[in-house]
Formats: sequence, structure tokens, C-alpha cells
Amino acid sequence: MISLIRALDRACVWLADAAAKIAAVGILAIVVLLVLSSLQRYVIGAPIPITEELAGLLFLGSAFLSLAYGFTQNRHVRLELFWRLLRSPWREIAELLGLVLAVVALVALIIVTYQLGAESFQGGHLSEMTEILLWPWRMVMSFGLGLLLLAIVVRIATQTLALISDNSTPARPREDTR
Repeated sequence: MISLIRALDRACVWLADAAAKIAAVGILAIVVLLVLSSLQRYVIGAPIPITEELAGLLFLGSAFLSLAYGFTQNRHVRLELFWRLLRSPWREIAELLGLVLAVVALVALIIVTYQLGAESFQGGHLSEMTEILLWPWRMVMSFGLGLLLLAIVVRIATQTLALISDNSTPARPREDTR
């Protein structure tokens, strides 16, 4: 069981890393698009019309694709001051409770974003100005949230096994907080 969870953890880290690399390409595309549009505006006198909408969609996709990476690398927002006040095993129990609550919230968000993407697909919704298909971008939101959900579920399993086995070392090393 432990080896299965460790394999799932490695797979989550790999998927989160791949999604973060795609997000980085999206951010690079935003920069290139904005530079080209600015150059075109000031040299030719006419900006690229698709710039604002495409940059916004690329940013949306990049933000959601990078969520799981931040979590798997322990770079996400944490209540570190709160955790330090608690002693083991209460610290681990409180963290598990927080992760379970995050799962509940993520399931609700995934349902909403998936429904939004499905409605966009069925209705053929397009962006207002440049008529870019919206459903792929909305499904990226669901995918990014789903990947974060998977990483959290794996973390819950890892920490639960560590807690049950009375293993005092955390499943993943904590970030140095100096």
C-alpha cells in the first residue's frame, strides 16, 4: 500500500511539473504577444486585436495549470504560524482536516467549472471581441483543479499512513521557513 501511494505521489509530482511547464510556456506567450502588440501599435499604428482576450485566457490557463505544482512543492499558502503552535499528533490531524476541507471545496469548484466548460462546448460560446472558443480554456480550469485535487488526495493518504504508523517524520519534507 505504501509503495502504491509513493508511486502515486511521484506521478502527481511529475504531472504537476509538466502542467507548470505548460503554464510557463503560456506566460512566455503572453509576454511575446504583448511585446509584439506594443511594437505593432507604436510602429504601424494598429495593435493586434486579439491581444487582450488571448492574454487573459492564457493567464487564466497558466494560473490554473500551476496550482498543483505549488502544492506538490510546498510553495502554497499555509497557516505556518498556526501549525507551529500545535504539537504532534494534533498538528498532523489539523493539517489532515484542512486537506479534507480543501477536497470538499475543490470537488464543488470542479463541478462548477466543468459545467461551465460543458455549457460553453454545447452552446459554442465564443469570446466577445475576437470569437475565440471558450470551452477549452474553461476545461483547463477543471483540469488544473482536478490535478490539485489528486495531489491533495495523495497527500492525505500519505499523511494518514504516516499518522497511523506513528511515523513522526512528515511524508514530504517541510520548506525551510527562515
